[in-house]
Amino acid sequence: EEYAAKKKAEKDAVYQMIDDTATEIVSDPDKFRAYLDTQARMDRYSAANALLIYKQQPQATQLKDFRDWQEDGVKVNKGAKSLSILAYNVKKVFDVAQTSGKKPAAPTLDRDPRKLVAIMLDTAPIDVSTVEELPSPNMGAFYKNEDQTLYIKRDIGNSVALCQCVAQELGHAQLAMNCEAYSRRDMGFSAVCVGYMLCRKFGVDVKNFAIDRIPEELAGKSPKEIRAELSKTRSAMSEIGSRVSEEIYRRRADRSKDQER
Repeated sequence: EEYAAKKKAEKDAVYQMIDDTATEIVSDPDKFRAYLDTQARMDRYSAANALLIYKQQPQATQLKDFRDWQEDGVKVNKGAKSLSILAYNVKKVFDVAQTSGKKPAAPTLDRDPRKLVAIMLDTAPIDVSTVEELPSPNMGAFYKNEDQTLYIKRDIGNSVALCQCVAQELGHAQLAMNCEAYSRRDMGFSAVCVGYMLCRKFGVDVKNFAIDRIPEELAGKSPKEIRAELSKTRSAMSEIGSRVSEEIYRRRADRSKDQER
C-alpha cells in the first residue's frame, strides 16, 4: 500500500507539472516557441511528454533510462538528475547530454529548402497544383479544403519562404484530415505551429512564423483543453514529418545503391 501510494503521488505530481507547464507556455510567446522547439526535436513523444521534457530539460535530444544507457555501454554522469516522463507509469530517464555518450549533431540551417519542398509535395496525400495567383499576394502556397488541393504559386524566387508556406499549408491539410469539421480560421494558429515545427525539424529557417501571437482562445483554455490542442498539432506535424523522413531515407538508400553499382 505504501508503494502504491508513493507511485500515485509521483504520477499526480507529473500530471500537475504537465498542467502547470501547459498554462505557462500559452501565456508567454518565448516559452511557447521553446516548447515547439522541444516538440519538433522530440517528435516521437506525445505532447504531454514534450511538455515534461521542455520543463525539465528543454535542450534534450535523446532520452533513455539508466539500464538502457548501461546496455549501450554508456555511463550516466555521476549526480545527474533524472527526468520524469509518462510511459503508463512515471519513467525516469536521462538525456544523452547527461552521459558520456556521443552527442548527436544539431540540425544545421543548410538543408536545401527546394529539395525539402519537393519531398514534402511528393509525399503529400492530397492533390498539388501550380497557379499564377493565390488569394493573398504574400502567399507562396494555399490549401483549399473544398478541393483537397494544395495550390503552389509559380516562380517563387525565395526558396526558404516557399518552404515555410508549403509546410504551413500542409499543416492545414493534415489538420483537416484529422478532424471532422475543418475551419481554416480556427485552425490557423495550429497550422502555423505545424509549419514551424516541420521547418525546425528539417533545418529550415523559422524566423517568419508568427508564433508570437498566441490566440486568446488558446490562452484562455483549461490545461486539459490546451493539451488536446497541442496533441492535434503534434500529431499533424509527426504524420507529415514521418512521411518526409521516410522518403529522405529511401532516396539516400537508392543513391547508395546506385553508387555501389
